[in-house]
Amino acid sequence: KLQHAVFAPLKPYEMSAVTSAVSCRAPLRVSAFKGKAVKASKAVKAARVAVTTSASWNPFAQNSNKAGIVGSQGREDYEAEDVEYYFNYMGILADEGSNDRMDALLNAGKHPIDVILLFAAAEGDVPKIEEILEAGADPKVTDMDGKTPMDLAGANNPVKKDLVVEMLQNAM
Repeated sequence: KLQHAVFAPLKPYEMSAVTSAVSCRAPLRVSAFKGKAVKASKAVKAARVAVTTSASWNPFAQNSNKAGIVGSQGREDYEAEDVEYYFNYMGILADEGSNDRMDALLNAGKHPIDVILLFAAAEGDVPKIEEILEAGADPKVTDMDGKTPMDLAGANNPVKKDLVVEMLQNAM
């Protein structure tokens, strides 16, 4: 639903960056008017157009409440490769020196999304926990020692422990 549109002449040094709006600045160099080319300065002055809508616009979101991969993947979209990416991204490989724990969990038949949840809970990675719980991770999964994400919550980041525990409790 269009609420309003604003048209204003642009100065050469202006940039049109409008938060929560769609902005367009198209500098015209040559314009055709009735088949005759004229310089843009004589035909049309450049203008800034800001259109505000009742919903925020995101070029990546389709029917997802978030852009890109986050929030739009389902449980079956996660693969062992995603676990390895997360393992490396979070620096767990650097801390442990090998992929043995990750490989053991995957070889034991744990679903990749659940393995990521175990690591994310220990790291206190709140955004990742939120993403994978929404995608269908099992908050009751156990690691090779029988520990659940709740048991591991904030093990490597004690400041986040209470928030992680709350998120996991709400998911059960």
